[in-house]
Amino acid sequence: MEKDDSTKTRVVPVFDRLLERDATGGFWLRQLMSLGSRASFATVPEELGPITNSLPTWGRGLEEKLPPPMMLLEWLVQNVSSEAVTNSDSKDETRRRRQALADGDSETLNEALYRLRQLQVGKPVGKGWFILEGNTSPDAFIETNTFILVVEGKHTESNLTSYTTWMKHRPQLIRHMDAATDVAQGRSVFGLLLVEGNPDDPMFVPEKWTLGLEQHIQPDRLAQSLPHRSLRRRQNIASSILGAATWQRVCSEFSITVS
Repeated sequence: MEKDDSTKTRVVPVFDRLLERDATGGFWLRQLMSLGSRASFATVPEELGPITNSLPTWGRGLEEKLPPPMMLLEWLVQNVSSEAVTNSDSKDETRRRRQALADGDSETLNEALYRLRQLQVGKPVGKGWFILEGNTSPDAFIETNTFILVVEGKHTESNLTSYTTWMKHRPQLIRHMDAATDVAQGRSVFGLLLVEGNPDDPMFVPEKWTLGLEQHIQPDRLAQSLPHRSLRRRQNIASSILGAATWQRVCSEFSITVS
C-alpha cells in the first residue's frame, strides 16, 4: 500500500512531467539535485550530460533492479549470526545451511562462496540459501555518461527503512547507492530522498528525515551498513548523498500539479 501510494501519487506523475518537459534532463536535472538538504556538500560534475536511460525507470513495474555488491554477499555468508537465522523466515534445508554458516562450518562456507562466484556479475540475483541480500529498486534511477542518480520517494511512510533481514543497519538510500556503485563503471553515484512536507510548511523538510540521514552517515553507522567497503568509499558515498527535499518543493520549482 505504502509503496503503491508514493509511486502512483508522487513518483510517476512528477518524473513523467519532468521527462515530458525535457527528455535529456538538461532543463531540470541539475536544479532537482540542488534541492536536496545536503546538496552543498556534494561535488556534482560540471557537465551532467543527457539522460541515457532508454526508458524511464520509475513506476509501472519498471523500477531498476540493482544487484547487491558481490563483496557484500561474500561478507554476509562469512558473518551471518545465529540470531539473524533465528529471526529470518528461512525454512528446512535453507535454514539448515544458513545455520551451518552461522556455526562456522568451513565446508558450507566454501560452497556458499563458490556458488556466489558463479553468479553473473551485474545481473539481478535470484534466490538461494547463500544469497543473504536481494536486489534493490530505487523509486527512480537516472543515468547519464557522467553520473547515476538514485531517488527514494516517501509519501505516507513515517520513516526510512534502515535494516534488512541480515543486517541490523542498512539504510534504504545507502543500499541503493551501494548497489549502483557496482554498475556505475567509474561514474559518480548520487542519492536523493523526496518526502512529504509538513501541512503548515510544505516546502520545509520535516526534521525526522534530515536527522535520520545525518545519523545514517555517522562513521560508526556507515561501517555497519557498508562493512565490505573501504573507509574512503564509505566517505565517498556519504558525501554524495544530496539529502532530502519535499515533493511540494519540487512541484513548486517546476510548476507541476499532483493530487
